[in-house]
Amino acid sequence: MALAVRVLSGAYHDSVKLMRISAATSGRPGVRGAAALMGTPMNLEQLAASGLLAEEAKGAGPNDLVLVVEADAPETAQEELTLMEAALTAPRTSGGAGPLANLSAPTLDAALADDPGINLALFSIPGPSVRREAERALKKGLHCLIFSDNVSLEDEVALKRMGRERGLLVMGPDCGTAHIGGVGLGFCNVVRPGGIGIVGAAGTGIQEAMAAIDACGGGISCALGTGGRDVSDAVGGLAMIQAIETLSEDAATEVLLVLGKPPEPAAMGKVLEAAAQCAKPVVAHFVGGHSEDILAHAGLHPADSLAEAGGLAVSLGGGRADAAAPALDSETRERIAGWSQKKDRGRRFLRGVYTGGTLCAEAQAIVGSTIPGIRSNAPLDKSHGAMADPMRSQGHAVVDMGDDIFTRGKPHPMIDPAPRSARLLQEARDPETAVVLFDVVLGLGAHEDPAGETAIAIESARESSPDVLFIASVTGTGGDPQGLAGQRARLAGAGALVADTHAGACLAAAAALEETLDL
Repeated sequence: MALAVRVLSGAYHDSVKLMRISAATSGRPGVRGAAALMGTPMNLEQLAASGLLAEEAKGAGPNDLVLVVEADAPETAQEELTLMEAALTAPRTSGGAGPLANLSAPTLDAALADDPGINLALFSIPGPSVRREAERALKKGLHCLIFSDNVSLEDEVALKRMGRERGLLVMGPDCGTAHIGGVGLGFCNVVRPGGIGIVGAAGTGIQEAMAAIDACGGGISCALGTGGRDVSDAVGGLAMIQAIETLSEDAATEVLLVLGKPPEPAAMGKVLEAAAQCAKPVVAHFVGGHSEDILAHAGLHPADSLAEAGGLAVSLGGGRADAAAPALDSETRERIAGWSQKKDRGRRFLRGVYTGGTLCAEAQAIVGSTIPGIRSNAPLDKSHGAMADPMRSQGHAVVDMGDDIFTRGKPHPMIDPAPRSARLLQEARDPETAVVLFDVVLGLGAHEDPAGETAIAIESARESSPDVLFIASVTGTGGDPQGLAGQRARLAGAGALVADTHAGACLAAAAALEETLDL
């Protein structure tokens, strides 16, 4: 066993790129582990816990980049380390707007000197440093997209108030998805240009709506993520309200789609009031919320699912889209009925294993309306819906594998599917598991073949547990680099029941669980 380490002083790279490099290297032959990360105290602590903190890296600071490879042979470790460093400067693509240049400007001032037309700064840095750097950007007239997490509530409110005073939008913290000026940022799908503007306090929620819009032939003018905490009463929907006002005045936006998890009461009132003042058609959907709250505001159109919200937005924009609530087709019902006759009677519980937090919430809302008692590590009902142990499911449970407890010091499961695949196997081998419900999310920033990696786990699980029903949704568009049709076909080939939308997958899971109650 050999360990190779390199510390690059003052070489900052965003966390999405570093997670992808870490995941790609870790999966190569002869490599036991790899990490590319900034030398923050928390990251160094994670390296130490993994046995990868070599002496050379112990003195690294938050502004230093640490590359580590553990391999079977010294030459392999050194070769992979060189490849990791080369990957740092590999050309990037925008997913729709052509190649993006890698700027070498070491500071914000230098970047603006190179291109005075820059008007957006994206932050993926340690949370405690965000306020200082974002305030500098705002003072220079830049909108801010904050991918970083671990930003204090006080800092978030201060930055959003400062942005509003200057007519600048602050998206995030923990904003994972946006589509601005034809360019996807963070985790985002490749979509057509069009007249639908999205404002969302939900990353995979935006992506599921985008996928539905694309499937209906519609297109996007802009998608602005706000970060989930924006719709808390403490923040008051500051970014969501400002984003609604911005897109209300945008000539390219014809229909507005507002979505997220349910805002807290005071924030809900402010957000819906801002949406109702928009002169354009507005679709609103809050996962697990109540349509009555939306219908109380004249001119707003509620939807019952993320996919339905996307289809309704296309319809309101003049496109031909089926905005009806999803229903199970006869083929799906027949498959579920056949499965229920063959499965072991001891199998009676739902196990959801998710990479998308908003999709995890939608599963709780849709399946939970039929099958009560679903618990989660990210519960919609925080008063009594939490899992006792996120590492081990009991009863009906859906797990968000993108939660901090699973990703601290590790790549997000949308980048590295391995941890989620291991959890799928774990759930299938539980003799009480009847249905395993899961998502696959495509697009920019995601793994190059998530369905392929997941299918391997399903095939393995079905060898030992052939009577477990796997139900999948694939969130993506025809333009995504992974290939939507091929990803769905790979899962179906592994034996999964693949629905057209996530809401459809949830309905199938609920129907299957109802069958278990009838036995």
